[in-house]
Amino acid sequence: MACTRNSVKRQKVATVESALFNPDVVFLLAALLDAQDLCQVSLTCKALGGRQASHDNGLSLVEDAAQRLFECASEWERACLPRYPDEGWVELYHHLLMLRSKLSFDQLAGNYIQHGEEESTIRTIPGQNWFSSALCSNHVMRSGKHFAVFTGYGIFGVVRPVQIRISDFVEGELKAFSPSLNEFWDYLIGQRTARWTASNVHCCRVSKAGNFFWYNWADSQPRMIIDGFQSNAPIGLLLDLDEGTLSIYQNGQRVATLKDGLSGEYCWYASVYNSTISIKRGLPPGEQRAV
Repeated sequence: MACTRNSVKRQKVATVESALFNPDVVFLLAALLDAQDLCQVSLTCKALGGRQASHDNGLSLVEDAAQRLFECASEWERACLPRYPDEGWVELYHHLLMLRSKLSFDQLAGNYIQHGEEESTIRTIPGQNWFSSALCSNHVMRSGKHFAVFTGYGIFGVVRPVQIRISDFVEGELKAFSPSLNEFWDYLIGQRTARWTASNVHCCRVSKAGNFFWYNWADSQPRMIIDGFQSNAPIGLLLDLDEGTLSIYQNGQRVATLKDGLSGEYCWYASVYNSTISIKRGLPPGEQRAV
């Protein structure tokens, strides 16, 4: 009797496994998960994450599902996310989901900064007058055109997708932080990867006073005064990684091209000083995007 029960149990398990370890079933399940969940599935279930579970393309079932999901992306999305030779499909699928999602400041650097009601808004902690910064470091831009609108008072721009780890600093060193401060340049340039390419344009920023600066994190560069800048209007920034340029828009009009020579990976960032700043994704005025 025991042998019969064990045989029935094994048959049920085999039936479930044969259904689950099917590329089409895994694809449908993956469509309900985010990339982090897919990674967790791959790590916790060797049968799905290991290459022994693959079919004729040599990928694990999880990687195969991520590839198929990415291939469903729009032409613009695929153009923004050319795959690196060493990049897995789950990682690429994560960036696709970020490209589709609302912009958020996921990394705060400095002692006196906090989110507003949403992670798309940052503000200085009341009563504290120190510069702090926030990065959209989960929203990495590597190719194509990207447009963001900033509202509020402070500094806005693009920066390499660096990680600011509190554990790397002694107490008090991160009281104030901005990627434009030269005391952090060695730390930041030390995170350089091949994905930054050969460009030495590592950070660009616009202030509400209408000044523009860019940084190679090696020496100081001259200031540019933006003609026609309006301090009371929201700032739209267009990062065009096809042309390698950063441009500024206000009131539906292009004001100036701020810098050329940009290539590799960047993310949006902002710095606050006794102020509040919000960010949202958008389209450059007059541009339409096919889905």
